[in-house]
Amino acid sequence: MNPRKLLSCCLLMTCCVTTVQANDWSLCRYQPQSLDYPFPRDDQTRFFADRAFIDRDGISRLEGDVTLYDRGRMLRADLITYEEGRSFLETRGDVRFQTDTGLFFESPGGFLHLDTETGRFEHARYRYDPRHARGEARALEPRGSDTLYLEGATFTTCDPGRDDWLLSARHVQLNQDSGQGTARNVLLRFQGVPLFYTPWITFPIDDRRKSGLLPPSFGTSDNTGADLLIPFYLNLAPHRDATLGLRLMDSRGAMLMSEFRYLNPDNRGKIQLDYLPNDTSYGEDRVLVAWDHHWRIAPRLHFHTTGTDVSDERYFRDLGDSLDDTSITHLERRADLVYSGQGWSLLGRVQDFQIVDETLASTSRPYKRLPQLLFQGRRPLQAGGFDYRLRAEWVAFERDDTVTAQRTDLMPEISRPTHGAAWFLTPSLKYRVTHYALEDQPAGVDRRLTRSLPIASLDAGIFLDRPLASGNLQTLEPRLYYLYTPRRDQDDIPLFDTAQFDFSFDQLFRDHRFSGPDRVADANQLTTALTTRIIDSRSGEERLRASLGQIHYFDDRRVTLREDDRGETAESSSLVGEVGARLGARWNARASAQWDPRREQIERSSTHLQYRVDGRRVVNLGHRYREDLLEQTDLSFAWPLSRHWDVVGRWAYSLEDNRELEVLAGLEYKSCCWAFRLVSRRFLNDGVTGEYNEGIYFQLILKGLGSLGTGLGDLLSEGVLGYETDY
Repeated sequence: MNPRKLLSCCLLMTCCVTTVQANDWSLCRYQPQSLDYPFPRDDQTRFFADRAFIDRDGISRLEGDVTLYDRGRMLRADLITYEEGRSFLETRGDVRFQTDTGLFFESPGGFLHLDTETGRFEHARYRYDPRHARGEARALEPRGSDTLYLEGATFTTCDPGRDDWLLSARHVQLNQDSGQGTARNVLLRFQGVPLFYTPWITFPIDDRRKSGLLPPSFGTSDNTGADLLIPFYLNLAPHRDATLGLRLMDSRGAMLMSEFRYLNPDNRGKIQLDYLPNDTSYGEDRVLVAWDHHWRIAPRLHFHTTGTDVSDERYFRDLGDSLDDTSITHLERRADLVYSGQGWSLLGRVQDFQIVDETLASTSRPYKRLPQLLFQGRRPLQAGGFDYRLRAEWVAFERDDTVTAQRTDLMPEISRPTHGAAWFLTPSLKYRVTHYALEDQPAGVDRRLTRSLPIASLDAGIFLDRPLASGNLQTLEPRLYYLYTPRRDQDDIPLFDTAQFDFSFDQLFRDHRFSGPDRVADANQLTTALTTRIIDSRSGEERLRASLGQIHYFDDRRVTLREDDRGETAESSSLVGEVGARLGARWNARASAQWDPRREQIERSSTHLQYRVDGRRVVNLGHRYREDLLEQTDLSFAWPLSRHWDVVGRWAYSLEDNRELEVLAGLEYKSCCWAFRLVSRRFLNDGVTGEYNEGIYFQLILKGLGSLGTGLGDLLSEGVLGYETDY
């Protein structure tokens, strides 16, 4: 008798349920039970029985509570008969098989041919506790070492006695070798109502990917009307796949959607192509093409290209589904070639843009880089402890109907960082040389310009700490930063990729006020800043961090972005402060503010307060303010109304414009084995015209199987900071 082979055949009978997806089963009445017997942890095979008989014909009989153990597997039966000559085994009376991983199978009885690993068990039931899965079959037949056939099979993840949803099939065949299953006459019922039927279907039974139909999604909105997406997945190769989709929009027509992905040893990427022929609302074809490709040509040489192109400027407003989509003004197309050496890198780039906001003035549109060469290198801590750096760039800027240029920018740097256990000191010296060869300049304006100047800085700080009566640790971190840059006349230099940084706490310690080399700000200033922290001495967690800083100017700032801009003459900057606090286990707060002491006026502020118990219980309250530009409030929350019902919502409002930016309200019902979401959403589609897009979305989730409707998990978790979804 071969007990190990018998147990292997039983394991094959229930292999299919181990691939069910993980979910939260806390709402289920049935919870995994402890095993009847502890499993031996060695590799020995053991069997026990009340009685054992062996006759002269080689027939063995084990009777009365027969139990077999083998490597974390157990088989129990009232009677096991084994005929050695035929390699035939028969089990009868309360046959049960289970593993230490939570897999369980039972049947009134059946038989097995151990040499061919074929047999039949009647009225079988199975259960897989880690995935809360169970099912039945009128007959279960092993057909070889890797094939299992089921007749009249069912599957669900609901509690025993409650088949809220049930998947049934007349015939099912599972093949472990190919990792695929085949089923005929498949019917899915929800609350007794048929939802889906197919006469034939194939599906994966392990982690291997397989081509097939994915769950459809549907919803409705003002821009599209009723919106149904039917996706189909193509497993082209182990390293290539594609997703094809048919999107049916009531007010626009049928859109073909596709995404191709590949992953090779030296390259990876994806290509997306969406095509809507003859949009019935727009009157023309709509197309989106997007790509992203990474190629490792050699260990130190890499190539990356990415970009998006759409057929018209209203594409995202009509077919997008978020505020981010509707606020897009231009799309980038870029190709980079990067060589990385030991402590240095060389970048070659070409960059283009598609303008999708036609109201954007020509002077506000981004310049193309055709091409750009950028070298960056560092040789740290050479003789004398000096740190050497070099940034060198050459770029050709192109833009229609405006000045263009070829710009060369060189900036070597030397610094000598020194530090101790409670202090640091870093003097630094840069020298920047920038040359322009301008084209399409007005008559009489110099076409070649050169600017050169030094930039010197000194950064110093100390770290002090003391224990508090509470047992925590408080730090005090004063910091000084001196910056000197002489003034150079730069009014004749056009702006190609340069803008002014927003003023913030981090900006106090930058050696430039502008983001690009077209302007180098003059400076003779000293930053004074102070940071304090309270640190939990036991966990090391930062409980509180507060920072306050200001720049003191010794000279007026004469360099501005444009010639007609007025310089700055104030003797000090606005005060900038930041605070972040963990107020107990559930409260978090952060705030920043910029205050002008001369006018006693707040120029900019941002506040966020969060109360979070767990992923289902969270409330966020935020406020943003920029003087004469915007003032917005943002309230979002997710909270359980009961054990089964959750409510989610978001309300973003512009106080400056007196209008809503986004309103979202949703309900979610969760049961043991299924969940349902209903979400209503309204967001600003066009800030100029005040046009809104409104939609209603719903989703039915069958835990362990899939979902029907619109995928709302990402929408809810992005709209409500800190909210977590299980599916």
